[in-house]
Amino acid sequence: MAGKRRFSILGDSISTFEGCNPTGFRVFYEGERCAATGVREARDTWWAQVVDALGGELLANGSFSGSMVEGAGFPAGDSAERVAALARDRQAPDAVLVFMGINDYGWGGADAQAAGRGNALPACLDVDALGEQREPGLAASDAVERFGAAYGSMLARLRTAYPQAEVWCCTLCPGRVVGRDDSTFAYRLRGVAFDAYNDAIRAAARAHGCRVADVRALGRDYEALDGTHPTARGMRQFAGLVLRAMEAADDAAGSALGGSSALGVVALPGAAALRAAAHDAPPSAERCSEPSCIGCPHAASTGGKWLLVCERGI
Repeated sequence: MAGKRRFSILGDSISTFEGCNPTGFRVFYEGERCAATGVREARDTWWAQVVDALGGELLANGSFSGSMVEGAGFPAGDSAERVAALARDRQAPDAVLVFMGINDYGWGGADAQAAGRGNALPACLDVDALGEQREPGLAASDAVERFGAAYGSMLARLRTAYPQAEVWCCTLCPGRVVGRDDSTFAYRLRGVAFDAYNDAIRAAARAHGCRVADVRALGRDYEALDGTHPTARGMRQFAGLVLRAMEAADDAAGSALGGSSALGVVALPGAAALRAAAHDAPPSAERCSEPSCIGCPHAASTGGKWLLVCERGI
């Protein structure tokens, strides 16, 4: 009987959990944050729930809190070290789940991250040579193009390192502040539309032979402590949305689940429960038409400690 399919995870803070990431990698879900979010065990994370629902097992989680896809080197997603962290004990993954890009959107580019002294700056940068620390403002006109190029380069590294692995790219999904009935997400934080980043993810995945779990296309929010980091409920909502998006991709490709799907999705009891969790995620709603959040009194924060939260109507 064949063994379980081995999954590896490539992500940012949303996909970290204490004890599950390589030594030295920054972790968000640890200590007091676990208590605050209710994400108390690894099994509460979105990725653990998806892997379990697919009948797989975790090989490695190479996620790094605060990291962008774009960057001059580690810990950027487009770095050899991040791709290498997806293997363990000389074993390569059978499938890789990629969920990155929210920090690229939040900063508006690697230059802004460096100027604002983000907490996941490439280790190769000489901080003293960067000049005075500056608050990030509007994103550069080519921010999305640079993000798309970096995302494509990251996927090319993945395909070269693990040619037999199936790579799933999750599109970015709006978070909603816990306890709010209406959408709180900031859709044009630095003047570039949130969904332009999702278009870049879709295009890069197509160009490099990867599959897309188009969570954003489902039009739902997940519950988040601060508008970005999921609570335990938000983790389950997002996991359900990922599973539904993977199923939709299989349906679009004309393959029935449990049949000719390259991923080998199976109808386990856990998968059925997770599908139901997706229905708990509330519909997304873009409630603002301002060109950016910079200078807007309704923006929770647009500086170096940015929040993807619009307080209009809150």
